[in-house]
Amino acid sequence: MSERGSLAKASLRVMLSQNARRFGFTAAAVDTLVEQSQITYWRAGQSIFAPDDVQDLSNFLVAGAVKVVCHGQKGKPVVAQLVRPGRFFGAAWFYDRPRRREFGAVAHDDSMVAMMSQDVVTAVVARLPPERALQFMAHTWRILSRLLYEKCLLLAMPLERRLLHQIAVLARDFGKPDPHGVRIDLDVTHADLAELVAATRANVSRAMADLRRAGFVDVAGGRLILVVQQPGYAHVSTGVPLGTE
Repeated sequence: MSERGSLAKASLRVMLSQNARRFGFTAAAVDTLVEQSQITYWRAGQSIFAPDDVQDLSNFLVAGAVKVVCHGQKGKPVVAQLVRPGRFFGAAWFYDRPRRREFGAVAHDDSMVAMMSQDVVTAVVARLPPERALQFMAHTWRILSRLLYEKCLLLAMPLERRLLHQIAVLARDFGKPDPHGVRIDLDVTHADLAELVAATRANVSRAMADLRRAGFVDVAGGRLILVVQQPGYAHVSTGVPLGTE
């Protein structure tokens, strides 16, 4: 294995170990996943998989950011979420047979992804103690449930509220402390936000200008800043706590 590959596997091991308690993984499970994974590298904008691909791999984001997209009306892609490092994404349910995907994934930033076969992950979960296996399944369902809840919330919100909510999610997942609030350490354009909140870029640009004038958001050094106005929350109207799973 090359030095680059060894360093990548070491990074994967560290990240899986850090999240082992949440996932329910044992040390043996982490060892198997690291040994059986294939490290892949993707440039920003590259398609990692498409909706028509066979769903037989589990993907774990080691570094970067990945957009999970599905096809909306008239085939227009809709961004379901921006995945942060330390998350599985685009995985088949582990006991399903391989089938065609219903969504795709695109590297938002230069990204490093560990790919594991569905058979490997299924075997790892099957060897976990029963309570650990249940914990892992509960974790995956909790992530999916939260995503569904957030998307349902957006349906009932006006555009500015949708934007604030989505920016709060990005701050939670990619945020760094800033004197004025939370700095989103990710290149996010108005076009990206438009895809995330199902709006036009022009309308998002106008709404973002209003939010900046109102003091809810700011931009510095090419990065979006969410101005925190209540300790522990991105904004009282979003209901999205910072620093949570």
